[in-house]
Amino acid sequence: MQTSISKIANKKICVKAIDHSGRGIYAMQKISPGDLIIQDAPYAAVVDDTNLSVVCSGCFSKGGRLSCCSSCNVIHYCSEECKRKDLLYHQHECNSFVRLKRTPPTSIRLICRILMHRMNDPSSFEDIENLQSNRTMFKQEQIETFAQMSMVVRECISQDALLSASEMLDLFCRLTENSFSILDGEMIAFGVGIYPNASLLNHSCRPNCVVIFENSKLMVRCIEQINNDQELVINYVDLSLPVEDRRKELRKQYFFLCNCETCEYYKSKDNIDPRSALRCQNYKCSNAIEPPSSLDLGLEEYTSTCKACSRNIRYDVADVEKRISKSLQLYEKGTNLRDQDNIQAMSYFKQAFEIQNSLLHMANYNLLSTRKALFDVYCNLKDWPTALSHSLAIVEAYRILYSQTHPLLGIQLYATARIHMLMDNVDIFKVVELLREALKILEVSHGFKHPFTKMVEMNLWDAHGELNSKKS
Repeated sequence: MQTSISKIANKKICVKAIDHSGRGIYAMQKISPGDLIIQDAPYAAVVDDTNLSVVCSGCFSKGGRLSCCSSCNVIHYCSEECKRKDLLYHQHECNSFVRLKRTPPTSIRLICRILMHRMNDPSSFEDIENLQSNRTMFKQEQIETFAQMSMVVRECISQDALLSASEMLDLFCRLTENSFSILDGEMIAFGVGIYPNASLLNHSCRPNCVVIFENSKLMVRCIEQINNDQELVINYVDLSLPVEDRRKELRKQYFFLCNCETCEYYKSKDNIDPRSALRCQNYKCSNAIEPPSSLDLGLEEYTSTCKACSRNIRYDVADVEKRISKSLQLYEKGTNLRDQDNIQAMSYFKQAFEIQNSLLHMANYNLLSTRKALFDVYCNLKDWPTALSHSLAIVEAYRILYSQTHPLLGIQLYATARIHMLMDNVDIFKVVELLREALKILEVSHGFKHPFTKMVEMNLWDAHGELNSKKS
């Protein structure tokens, strides 16, 4: 099931060990945007807890009619063939589900499948053992949690498949450091897998590659030109987070301080990170303004001049902090209500948005998070005009935050086109324009043959047909 890197990587890349960053994958020649670099099946993978009834645990396809295992009533399959192929692994976990009368969480089920793969093919486990564990870097309470989880694993699989207590802790550390969320075409997670080859890719806040999935198959695609001897990098964390938040998250989970070119760029006071910036007080200006919180503590009033429009800027620091704090409280209240009451959640999000939109830059992480929440709520309520206004603003924020071939930009452009098509008065010219741009990006990030790309292409053909009929 697992293939060595030398067998899948082709002649364009190689693995190197560099002192400051450990092992990584490097180009051996120029690689163009859209090139497929790696495609790999997982060593082990599971559907996550929330999607067990809607995703096939055999082939990881979404949608369609599924039937559950008649013994455990937990795992679902799209066909008898998938059920038969998965039997080698599921027969062990199925018995434990029935015996325990509960479904172990995602991470436990993944560990069990890794151990069952090892039991069935002992030599393959070398791929897992070669992964970075960083065990000595984990806090004691994390290690203690892993020890407790190991006890649950012991209840789920046979004694023949178990490792020693110390080896189990190493395995949990490796899983924490190296697992991938399995995403659908719209980059929404529905599973977790371990892919030893792709784990060799290091992080950058300006990635030149993206990880895309087709069911459980992982694909690494180039989204920016990569030159000979240049490292191939992906992002480990949310790139819309402010610099210091990204660095904090990377240090907490992956135990390194990011010094990529993007992080270094925003360390300079001359370069303002829009993810944490205020907006210019001239509402016709879209320039980012350095937030007072980044200045010397004790400052009561912040004054500056906008470099774009030359307007004099004056902020009451305490007032800014108070308003931001209030908006975050409102956002949290809305988030807690989203699954219960869309209307009440929308009310809180709108109040948070009104505060943030008057104060924060359009690509500010907090404003963007609130806007995305409102976009989802308005879509659920079928308020298409309001959803459209937020979607268009999200697209503009993404143009600032991401490269112009990043899949999230392409996906949001497609979502915007779809909303246009649901409006009473459809602007078919705008729909075609949005779909063309979305398709151009997705052909790079997802590839021409990916189901999501083909779906966008079909929508574009339909829109072209409608446009031509209007012209005639």
